[in-house]
Amino acid sequence: MDKDEYVDVRRLAEITGISASTWNKRRLTGDTPPFSKIGKAVRYHVPTVKEWMASHERRSTSESTATAA
Repeated sequence: MDKDEYVDVRRLAEITGISASTWNKRRLTGDTPPFSKIGKAVRYHVPTVKEWMASHERRSTSESTATAA
């Protein structure tokens, strides 16, 4: 995978194991990694997605999920 790779929501789903439908819904609430939109195309920068996911790691389900992304 190229370090500067941008992927669509279907590929994002494959990378994360979270369905494309869930990512599409979360995008409406802002609960996704940063993305670029060119016309109607939504693209995610893979290294940024990995950083975002790492910043959301938790050790307990009782930890707060209100974290600035």
